Amino acid sequence: MPTLLRRLALLALVPSALVWTGAVLEPATAAFEPNAPTPAALAEEQALDKMLAQRAAALAALDQRADVRDRQLLGRQAVLARFGYHGDPDNVRVVLPLASYSVSAAFGLTGPLWEAEHGGQDFGAASGESLVAVSAGTITEVADAGPYGLRTILTLDDGTEVWYCHQSSVSAVEGQRVDVAEPIGSVGSTGNSVGPHLHFEIRPDGEAPIDPMAWLREAGLAP
Repeated sequence: MPTLLRRLALLALVPSALVWTGAVLEPATAAFEPNAPTPAALAEEQALDKMLAQRAAALAALDQRADVRDRQLLGRQAVLARFGYHGDPDNVRVVLPLASYSVSAAFGLTGPLWEAEHGGQDFGAASGESLVAVSAGTITEVADAGPYGLRTILTLDDGTEVWYCHQSSVSAVEGQRVDVAEPIGSVGSTGNSVGPHLHFEIRPDGEAPIDPMAWLREAGLAP
């Protein structure tokens, strides 16, 4: 068989996936590459990646703020517990007027120390012990009140007056709005007093005093 015819016969036997390179048979390469993403598709993918990154950052910021609030709540819960409140900080209504004290002269007592019945509850405490607002309200008086000594009157939102007497110093001013457990003064022995203590009065609507211990217990506290 002539040489040319012999070569043509051999080529007829070669699989279609192989091509003649002149010396050896090699696999045929693809005629074209797979379709590449269009510019529009790339832009859409980049926009989606950016949106996902922004959402991830926003969620991280929310988590961080939640952590801060949790720490603040734990801190406030610890403060409120010092003043006799052990519930949810968001639901606090009334706390004790001071954290460290001993219960002394009770409401309604009579004797040479008072012109009439004792109109409040006395809490013995170290001079300088912090006094706080038992509930949210407005400071309506800060003055030297004679036998009551340096007195702060806190008027609650329902009109109840709370008297803090015999203070050594004050940290609130008339007209100031205060929150529950906010410091307003310090224990002292000014006025008609035989030693540092808080004379504490509760006067509904600013009228005659009632038993402060009963008022505190009614609010769920255990002085």
